[in-house]
Amino acid sequence: MMIKRRIRSLADQISVLALLATAALPLPSVSAWGSSGNSDFDSSIYGMSKQRDWMSESTSISLKFEGCVWGYVNDRENMGCMDDESGDGTTYWYMMANCRRAQAAYSMYATSSGSTSCNKRDFKESFVTKDGVSEFVYNIGTYGYSPPVTADDVDSLPICEYDGSQYYYGTGCSSSGQFTIDLFSDAYCTQFYQTADYLSNFNSAMKSLNKCYNTYSSKTDEDPSYSLASILVSESGHCSQAESSLCKSNDFVQNSGSYSSSSGQRAAARFTSGSGSFTNNLKYGLGFAMMLGTLIMFVGILFTNRKKRRAMMHRKFRHSGGESTSGRSKARSKSKSKSKSSRKLKKKRDASRGQSSPREGSGGGIFA
Repeated sequence: MMIKRRIRSLADQISVLALLATAALPLPSVSAWGSSGNSDFDSSIYGMSKQRDWMSESTSISLKFEGCVWGYVNDRENMGCMDDESGDGTTYWYMMANCRRAQAAYSMYATSSGSTSCNKRDFKESFVTKDGVSEFVYNIGTYGYSPPVTADDVDSLPICEYDGSQYYYGTGCSSSGQFTIDLFSDAYCTQFYQTADYLSNFNSAMKSLNKCYNTYSSKTDEDPSYSLASILVSESGHCSQAESSLCKSNDFVQNSGSYSSSSGQRAAARFTSGSGSFTNNLKYGLGFAMMLGTLIMFVGILFTNRKKRRAMMHRKFRHSGGESTSGRSKARSKSKSKSKSSRKLKKKRDASRGQSSPREGSGGGIFA
């Protein structure tokens, strides 16, 4: 019992100390939605939309067109995907909710010194449009420097129209990333049937954007917030190799926010090294100590109960063995007393017989 109590006391002390130490550790505070929060807190670790300090810190930003991607749209109704109501049924509603159109995938390159040449060192992020290739070309033709494509090149591109017979046609994407005119078997252009036109002239014009097209220069534009780069990024979404082979994954996506570089990664470095890492390691260590204390208490209780059961079994066997021994000794003592009494009785009989035989001899001599 003493060993059992000591083990329990030791395990309880370990668990209590670990719990108190964990509660006393400071936790990083994150501001709620809409609150100002801590001015030192960097929210860039929570997504690619918070990783774009380079847009305001760069002196030159250029894009490189990657190709056509069959991607989701922002405004489904304007892209011929969604009606005013879901009266067509569950199947068509699912098609409308997952509506896709031909989108433009492109990568952004930026530098804070001089002009960028779209090399690997200046790569920042890959994007995919959400409003279709026509809107992408329209923005380049309206806000770009000497644009190689304009709105006139996309005026005739259909979104999703009926061909007058039994199919619908719209702008699509080939397996090689080229823009095409495809036929579809449904009214929302989601079920591909076959390719009708490969748009060779339009694809040749888009190749001019493959080189390195400038979208912002500090020498020409006063503020990057009003540049072509800012307009295109605001109407696009992030794109990585997991979503399309035409896109490129930057270091943030590849390392899941665990890497640190010059811009936009300060919070990631702070949360994966230094005091944050020490605090987490300390918490894990204390949690392990609590688990170890519980294990020690369990093993101690199991061991003491086993010793107790063995002691009880020994006492039980000893008690049963004592009873059998006393029974055998009693039987032996009874048999001994019986043999003694029989021997005494026999001696008395022999003595009485010896006394009676001389009297008989003397009497016979007298009468003779």
